[in-house]
Amino acid sequence: MTTLSPVPILPRHPRWDEFIERLSGPDGCDFTDTTCICSGGTDKPLSRRILAAMGLSERAIAISLAYFEDHGGFCDCEVVLNVGTR
Repeated sequence: MTTLSPVPILPRHPRWDEFIERLSGPDGCDFTDTTCICSGGTDKPLSRRILAAMGLSERAIAISLAYFEDHGGFCDCEVVLNVGTR
């Protein structure tokens, strides 16, 4: 049985860069020079999926997502653009 991490991934977390890389890349928003994939909604499905794949518990995911919104990350691409640079 896998133990899920209770610790949210926030900018000072040691795996923050990994999270932003994954969210920016083909598993997430897939940023290119001119385009990206984003649902535009506040549910952040790409962020949620990547955080779960990184082994976070539901509570840690909820805390991470709330932090992102508090810092201007209202959708997946805004997490990269507004929170990822912190």
